[in-house]
Amino acid sequence: MTPAKGVFIGQRKDRMGARLLMMLTCIRLAEDFDTTYKVNWFPKGSDAPELNHPQELFAQDWMDAQFLSAKAFEKLSDKALPIWTFQGDKTPDRLIAHLNSGRSVVVEEGFEVLAFPWEDIEAIRPRYRDFIHQIGFTDEIRAIMDRADEKLSGQGVTAYHIRRGDILNDSPWKHTTWPAKIELEELYEAHLEKADGQTAIMFSDQAELITRFQKRFPQLLQMSDIADVSGMTRAQRDFLELYAMSRADQVIAPVISAFSMAAARISGQQRVVFRDVLSEAEIEAANEAALIRLHQQSDEFLSASEAAHIYAKALFHLNRLNAEDRTQESLELAAKILDAGADNAFLPLLQALNLFYLGRWAEAKEMADFALENPNVWPEDYAVLCALKSAALGEMRKRWQAGQAFSQAFWAKPIRPDVLVFGSRVVYRDQIALRLFPPTDWSLQMVIRRPWFNFNSHVAQRNVLVRLPCNFDFLLLDWSDLALDQKARRLFDSQHRLKQLHDGLVRMTDIPDCDPRVQSFATVLNMHLGELHAAQAVDIMRNITANVPDNPLYHKRLAELYEAEGDRASARLTMAEALACDPGNPFLIFAMGRFLERNGAEEQGRNQIIQAAEIDHDTASVQGEAGRILLQRGEKERARAYLQKARDLCPTYKRFTNQLKRAGG
Repeated sequence: MTPAKGVFIGQRKDRMGARLLMMLTCIRLAEDFDTTYKVNWFPKGSDAPELNHPQELFAQDWMDAQFLSAKAFEKLSDKALPIWTFQGDKTPDRLIAHLNSGRSVVVEEGFEVLAFPWEDIEAIRPRYRDFIHQIGFTDEIRAIMDRADEKLSGQGVTAYHIRRGDILNDSPWKHTTWPAKIELEELYEAHLEKADGQTAIMFSDQAELITRFQKRFPQLLQMSDIADVSGMTRAQRDFLELYAMSRADQVIAPVISAFSMAAARISGQQRVVFRDVLSEAEIEAANEAALIRLHQQSDEFLSASEAAHIYAKALFHLNRLNAEDRTQESLELAAKILDAGADNAFLPLLQALNLFYLGRWAEAKEMADFALENPNVWPEDYAVLCALKSAALGEMRKRWQAGQAFSQAFWAKPIRPDVLVFGSRVVYRDQIALRLFPPTDWSLQMVIRRPWFNFNSHVAQRNVLVRLPCNFDFLLLDWSDLALDQKARRLFDSQHRLKQLHDGLVRMTDIPDCDPRVQSFATVLNMHLGELHAAQAVDIMRNITANVPDNPLYHKRLAELYEAEGDRASARLTMAEALACDPGNPFLIFAMGRFLERNGAEEQGRNQIIQAAEIDHDTASVQGEAGRILLQRGEKERARAYLQKARDLCPTYKRFTNQLKRAGG
């Protein structure tokens, strides 16, 4: 008997837009592979309470036909494979065979139009616009969809999306910047003026903004011009606004917005951002207009928080001009917004940066300290503030304190662009005490560089640093155990980061390739890149340590290579040799402790870690590990001292706070 053909099972744990696109993808796949689709609407771990009542959107008979019960999902998914397992195939043969055998495919893709290598995505994309009509919405929802189609479809309409809402008003979101989500109102105005006479509709999670725009542009539509959705549930409103946006011929939105991205995908088109529809001169003029509005402290701002976020966005424009008189302007603007009562935790950070750019080191350090006291500072911003403070202290010739501040910053967020730019500055200028850091080849670290960052950064990089920044993954290659940030710790799982280190080594011309510093680093790196076997790497590193017997870093590297080979006896002896080179070094003691923990001498290793914490008081992970061990032993009073120190060094790291509570602190 031939088994029933497998089906596509769609599921998402998040919100409206992603779930809709997932369903449309399932419809498309079922149509093209001659089968059916089902929806697991209530997957484990879902986080969208507004979608807990799908009957608000969908007709009961359609849900009966398409939705899976938990039992039915378990049965169908038992031998199912995720769709991504087929996305590397060059032909559809394996997927077809899988479905024909009665096995199903789980589809969780929620923000991109899905196409296999053998398919033409541009032929698939436009079909999504009609797939939405195959979903069984209620008559009430369908009637408003029909009105949106009648009013908007094929009319040359431009839809605008302005993202504000929780970013301005709610904790914790208001306390950091969102440059990819916030766009200046002046940009929307510039495009509306440019497209004068064309039909346009605006959507926003801040209704007051739409009202403000309609005063200037009376022909501008909003959702209420299509239907009154004010009495509907959040799920219904969200869907209907998203659907109406998808009926426009063009969607203009912030760089990152799940809502408008989903609308564009459902419409079968790509949304656009302002750099696609405005000239550089028009964008510059909009930025200058925003600055005028900020100078006037206009009552058109929804709140001081909105002014703060608009300022953060406009600051990119001011910093790009790289002129001292504009930095003074930035300083004065931030002071006005602070005086107006803005309590956003990121604003003192931006002001500290202004002071730093102006060379007012003591004031920059003081403002950074003020910002660090705010409990609402985000973990990333806390690390940036510590790095900024380090650079200010470095300029004040306080090398030990500068080193302590950079240690806090680096081990908390070792791959944050701002941290690396400030860190490169203090390393290049010899402004920090390197004894606060574990053994590394600092001379090589200074010449292993990476390209400029162009994302995720508060810092105007060339206001801080003229040369390319260091690639501090060089330091993490040996000491990733000390990092608190999990992404930073996963260096060896990232071929991109390892390749970037390799590129930095190739570009480096300051130290000859035959130098043991280069050879040692290259050996470890090439092994992790798969270009050397561990046994080959061991042989090379043994020769290096024989020629440079007093360098603890080379012995540590060799020990780790032995360990990778499974030769634990040689690894332990070699780690002991590393420690013998610098017996009181807390980082080597810590590394020995971690090695012993991993290799069958757990209690001895833990004692070593506690010993390291007794010597080093400036590295949060060392203090935290000692506290964790003592807490596990039931020595709560001793544990509290270490955990308190760890939390003081990195108060945004929740694990220390939680462990301290368990210790009674």
